[in-house]
Amino acid sequence: MTKKADAIIVGAGVIGSSVAFELAKRGYKTLNIDKLPTSGYGSTSNSCAIVRAHYSTWDGVAMAYEGFFYWDDWANYLGVEDERGMIKYMKTGSIMFKLQGEDHSKKCLKLFDEIGVEHEIWDLAKLKERMPIFSHDQYDGTTRPDEDDHFFDKTGKQIEGAVYTPGSGYVSDPQLSSHNLQVAAEAKGGEFLFNKEITEIRQENGKVVGVTLKSGEQIDAPIFVNVAGPHSFVINRMAGVEDQMNI
Repeated sequence: MTKKADAIIVGAGVIGSSVAFELAKRGYKTLNIDKLPTSGYGSTSNSCAIVRAHYSTWDGVAMAYEGFFYWDDWANYLGVEDERGMIKYMKTGSIMFKLQGEDHSKKCLKLFDEIGVEHEIWDLAKLKERMPIFSHDQYDGTTRPDEDDHFFDKTGKQIEGAVYTPGSGYVSDPQLSSHNLQVAAEAKGGEFLFNKEITEIRQENGKVVGVTLKSGEQIDAPIFVNVAGPHSFVINRMAGVEDQMNI
């Protein structure tokens, strides 16, 4: 008998498990499929787990800033207790350097103002006062040290200052954060399949109808979410949509 779900989610890292939790909260019967032994064992475990808002797009900043509040109130957000323990959000704040002649910090500040991200602008004097251990010399060019003989040469310029966001920080254990989300999703009826690999994404009339596993088992679902991390391109290629992808 073919197994059925409302939504198949490929990947059970921090994003895949988050998708499962949010959909399960809304009444969807979710099924995460991951070829690894448990949640968060892929790129999530290799993450530095930094939580920041300085991205280059409106959507990126907005989603990251919204995440500040979930991380800061993690246990209440999930509404469960994981027997392995719950992650801690270390709200240290973060700084983004403002360099002479660059536009990235200006773009970020514009987005911060539009979205309402709490931040402070530090001039060089303030940065030196708050972070005296840093070098404040500016190095120009985006190159690799093994390709640029002058990579470590100082330009004689100093950075302009920094943008400080007090709500930023880092997660104490990125793999555990995925497991916390898995437990929360399961509490809402979500299911997880580990050590399983998808070999076919079945489609009819241009729409996904289900997947076939390496074991030959078929699972039907009208919704298919690709959150396979660095492996996502393989899934996109399998679905025949790789050429349509754009970041």
